[in-house]
Amino acid sequence: MDHDENDEQELAPPRPAEGVRIIGAEEAAAAIEAGQVAPRRPEDAPKFGDVPEAPAGPRPAHRFPLPESVDPAEAAPRPPVARPRAGDNFGSGDRYNTGPTSGSTPELPHWSEPPTGEVPQILPDGGEAESEEDLGAWSALARPRWRDQSSDWDDADFAEGELADDELRVGALDPNRSAHSDLFSFDEPFEPEAVEPTRGVATASVSSRPRRPEPDAGGRGGSGGPDGGRDVNLAAATGIGIAVVALILFKAGPAWALLIAIAVVTLAAVEVYDVLRRAGYKPATLLGLTATVSIMIAAYNKGEAAIPLVVALVVVTSFLWYLFGVETARPTINILATLGGFLWVGFLGSFAALLLSPDRFPHRHGVAFLLAAVIATTANDVGAFVFGRQLGRRAMAPAVSPNKTWEGFVGGLLTSVFVTTIVIGVVPGMDPWNWKRAFLLGLVVSLVAPLGDLAESMVKRDIGVKDMGSLLPGHGGVLDRFDAMLFVLPATYFLVKLLFKG
Repeated sequence: MDHDENDEQELAPPRPAEGVRIIGAEEAAAAIEAGQVAPRRPEDAPKFGDVPEAPAGPRPAHRFPLPESVDPAEAAPRPPVARPRAGDNFGSGDRYNTGPTSGSTPELPHWSEPPTGEVPQILPDGGEAESEEDLGAWSALARPRWRDQSSDWDDADFAEGELADDELRVGALDPNRSAHSDLFSFDEPFEPEAVEPTRGVATASVSSRPRRPEPDAGGRGGSGGPDGGRDVNLAAATGIGIAVVALILFKAGPAWALLIAIAVVTLAAVEVYDVLRRAGYKPATLLGLTATVSIMIAAYNKGEAAIPLVVALVVVTSFLWYLFGVETARPTINILATLGGFLWVGFLGSFAALLLSPDRFPHRHGVAFLLAAVIATTANDVGAFVFGRQLGRRAMAPAVSPNKTWEGFVGGLLTSVFVTTIVIGVVPGMDPWNWKRAFLLGLVVSLVAPLGDLAESMVKRDIGVKDMGSLLPGHGGVLDRFDAMLFVLPATYFLVKLLFKG
């Protein structure tokens, strides 16, 4: 090492030494006031690592959760701790000692102090007997179940029938509830004067309760048995009067025949919408009636091409009717009710206008085609009534119409075929019919007409009415008289197109 290096080491400042520096009293007091020195802790203060003393009082026999070896029903509950009252003496050093002061409450421990292990208890007013009974009931409960596997749910929590009771179940819990939906229950007040008691409408809602079967109208459409309490002579007189008026108008020409066809179909549509409203639905009645008249006139003037246009307009307008709030109640079901009434009566009835159309069937042939359909349908109804009333034994559709029998169906078929063959095929003035074509018409009508009658019976039974109206004495409503014709008209139209190559 040379001389220069020794000089640098000797000139370097010395490193500070560690140790204890003794300060004076004044400097120590100033450090304590500044918070730089911690004061001495008392001897009885808790220190780091100290374990708090166990709480006084009885300890529970078991801790939660209970081990598998312990039966919850047999586990002894810990004895209840008496509630502190004024005047109780728990010892001079007990923090719960309230002394003899009346009306005072015990002092609660600070939140940072160790828990006491005490459990709050609700003491019933009935005394110690009820308290023990209450504790026994709670102690008998099973411990909670821990589930973290799919197999843990295999065992039921409750025994079968444990939650059963004998109370009356209503609404969705009703075991006797049928498939009918209560969409419109209590939507509007029931008006007794608006519904005849004999028609089975007990409320202004769509009821889900089973209805008593209603008798049908005098054995029409293949029925048998009694006449349902109807006046047969009055019904016959009404039918003859309608037939006379119809023949006069048919004789006057296609336009006059169209007039009576529009009147019959429109009145039938009025009855349908009226019954739907009495049942609690809210169809667009004005729209349905306007569409019915429109499709009849359009079919007469423009033929088949007008029908799809009118149907499309009715569908679109029905949605707009509820979209813009003309009617606001239950759009989905009421749009379907509006379209259903129109398609059933207006659309099927428009085939009468197609048959009368002079452009489609000139030389008054259309009048002969529609008149033949009316004669065949009337003969089928009369034959079914007579044969069914005298010989009817086996019901065709007991769930829909118990009075319509297979014997009446066969009688209506024979009568329809015989009358149409003789009257339409032989009598002059029914050109271009002949007996062969008339025979086919009678056969088709005898197969289709009972279906139309049963379809109306199904609707009436579902809604809960006996008749669709009361306009025709002895028959009920217009639709009750012409329900079979609604199915016969399209069948006749397509049969005519097939037979006459039109």
